[in-house]
Amino acid sequence: MKKSLSIAAIAAVFGASLIYSVNNNYVPIKAADVSDTNTLVNNQGVSDKTWSNKLAKAGYVFKLAKNIATTDGGLYQRKNGLLKKYSLKHAKKVFAKNMLFKIDRAISVENGSLVHIVSQNGKYKFWTNFLTGTYNVNGHKKSLKPLIKTEVEMITNTSKEKIAKKLVTAEKLANKLKGSDKKLAQESITQLKQWIDNEVFANIPVLLIGSL
Repeated sequence: MKKSLSIAAIAAVFGASLIYSVNNNYVPIKAADVSDTNTLVNNQGVSDKTWSNKLAKAGYVFKLAKNIATTDGGLYQRKNGLLKKYSLKHAKKVFAKNMLFKIDRAISVENGSLVHIVSQNGKYKFWTNFLTGTYNVNGHKKSLKPLIKTEVEMITNTSKEKIAKKLVTAEKLANKLKGSDKKLAQESITQLKQWIDNEVFANIPVLLIGSL
């Protein structure tokens, strides 16, 4: 993933790749088994298993993004490597429940990435788009907004020459926080540094999911 191509543009391309799985038709999606530790995300050295563990560690901090309940929807079931899209009516019904979800799996597919989400009550389980299907509720905390803004700018619109300066700013913002907010911020900074070293989906900070 290069900085010259914005996250929004990548999301638009990936989203289009899933539109074909409508009604009762299945569409084949090439994806590796998450149990395979040699599977690489975008061939850049991060296994799907490692990525899945990172996302799962965050716990039940995700909610469905608004676009899930739009005309395109965005919730899927996956069977034998094939995706089937849930109806928009069902997606709207689930979205209206405003439930918390946990991401317990992430897989690399031919045109992007998918995540598997599980509701806190265990009743609802879906596959959705990594970038646009959910958002991290902590990303809406006012205290974390300045840090998130800085990190998003670094990922979407900062040249390599200015990354170091922006990182210092982000670290200062994180150090000003207290308690659980500071812990979240420091974890995000650590993950941001991993993204700086290797710019792939799997290294995007968990706190930024839904903010890009």
